[in-house]
Amino acid sequence: MIKVPHHAVGLPRDFLSQLDPKLRELYSQLPPVLASRISVLVKQALPQRIHPNRVLKFAYLYATAERVLRDDPGYGEHTRRAKLELAGSIHGLGTGYRDDVEAKQRYRTGRRARQQIQASLESVLGKWRVFKQVVKKHRSELPVHVQPRFSDVILGDVEKILQNMGIATVVDEEDLARETRHERERSEIAQTYIWWHLKMPNYRGKWNDMHLLAFAWHMSETASVKSFRAMVHRICKGAPRAYRFEKSWESVLSEKL
Repeated sequence: MIKVPHHAVGLPRDFLSQLDPKLRELYSQLPPVLASRISVLVKQALPQRIHPNRVLKFAYLYATAERVLRDDPGYGEHTRRAKLELAGSIHGLGTGYRDDVEAKQRYRTGRRARQQIQASLESVLGKWRVFKQVVKKHRSELPVHVQPRFSDVILGDVEKILQNMGIATVVDEEDLARETRHERERSEIAQTYIWWHLKMPNYRGKWNDMHLLAFAWHMSETASVKSFRAMVHRICKGAPRAYRFEKSWESVLSEKL
């Protein structure tokens, strides 16, 4: 018979029935507040049709990140400074924690530059596509020795160059230098991404699962798995420090899925 603790009544029984017995036992031993938060996350994730073992592990890491940062303010401050260190390193500043102000200034200037270039490039791409249609319409009327300069291959290569410039300037990561009353929430999300990436073993479809759950749990609005993956990799470069979970959870989290 499935063991269902009083504080987990809201968790669907068919979900519990599909859990690995070890995970189900560990879940039954969680503090009520943590188990309750996980049950909320699980319900939000059900439409994604991800295996319950995976959903529970991802939800446990997210709920634990929330609890750790709320119980340990210094951990959140460490995360904030690590993010500024990452922001500075993106723009070639190698002073680490020693120059938060310069890191913030360089990052904000660079972020604005990327946004402005991206907006301008989108306009150029729009005009380029119109130009390409005009070329295709009139190319056969050009002198024979000129036509090869406007071949489909050359037109395609130019468009790829412009598209790659656009990809390089896309701002898809959270604002690493932004400080608002929601800073703690963003730190919790950043820490969750670090644990998802480093604590959970790789498996086929992991990035897709992470992207779906981040969207379902309102952690990210990143449109594609590719851009989401790039954002997580950037955050992980500034991972603040290792964290050891209870031995039983460390063991189950490290198991191949």
